[in-house]
Amino acid sequence: MRIDRQPLGWGLFLIIVGVIPLLVRGGYLDAGLVRDWPSLWPLLLIGWGLSLVLRRTPGELLGSAISVGVLGVMVGGLIATGFGGVPAFGACGDGTGGTSFGNRSGTLSDRGRVNIELTCGTLTVAAVDGSDWSVTGTGPAGRGPDVEADLGRVQITPKDRGVTGFVDAPSAWKINVPRTPVIDLGVTLNAGDGSLDMTGANLDRATLTLNAGSIRLDLAAVAALSSVNGTVNAGSATFDLPGTVTAASLTLNAGSITVCLPAGTPLQIAWSGALGSSNLDALGLAKIDDQHWTTAGLNPALDPYLELDVSANAGSFTLDLGGSCDA
Repeated sequence: MRIDRQPLGWGLFLIIVGVIPLLVRGGYLDAGLVRDWPSLWPLLLIGWGLSLVLRRTPGELLGSAISVGVLGVMVGGLIATGFGGVPAFGACGDGTGGTSFGNRSGTLSDRGRVNIELTCGTLTVAAVDGSDWSVTGTGPAGRGPDVEADLGRVQITPKDRGVTGFVDAPSAWKINVPRTPVIDLGVTLNAGDGSLDMTGANLDRATLTLNAGSIRLDLAAVAALSSVNGTVNAGSATFDLPGTVTAASLTLNAGSITVCLPAGTPLQIAWSGALGSSNLDALGLAKIDDQHWTTAGLNPALDPYLELDVSANAGSFTLDLGGSCDA
């Protein structure tokens, strides 16, 4: 009799994710034991490594069990206790009560870097004409972000929410980044919702990290873009990419990622992970093996193409080759 391991793994994962918050809230498990869940990530590598080394042997199940168990503990710990200064889900305010903070603005040189990190709130980022950047919005008691800037760099990070962060109103930031200079864009969103419209922006690299929440990164109409990197942990992210991008690397740990590309975009895809699902088999691509697909007729030695690398663990990946995610 052949046992279908995928439902078995999903069942184990969901049981662990649900049990940990119940034990913490019921006082049967010390929250301090699971608060350091991010430090468990090396065990994920060990589990995945064992699965690869012991592939097609009975020991492969051991590696998968380690990965599923650790990932369940991490997600359960996130739900129960929050992470790194971020309270647990639903504990960073009720979405009201923010007060406007003072506008911050400046200028970037011909080449620069913009780093944005928001914890608990709503983030809106847009590309605007010229070389100037700006930050406006609301925050608990009018507290805005910490901003460090010079002609070559802008770094926007949240102030420490402290103990009152558990009842504070969430922040709502609106950030404008300039279209004229070439920039490296880095965005980290923790327990929040985000929308980024980079129409007309000149980007070298775009890097996104999402820890609980949802985000849309619209890069479809950028003026230039070299590569994209994204990591999603217990969240949902949508990447709207141009057909001209040449490299994209995405990692998903519990949640979902959707990538939209113009129809006819030449690409090669590498897929890996445990308990992950995708729609790659249904897209009419040329399947090389269980982990690799390519556009039919693509000649990598002569044709430009997108190299898309996706790793999904306990999550789902969807590729849309029909154009914009709004279509």
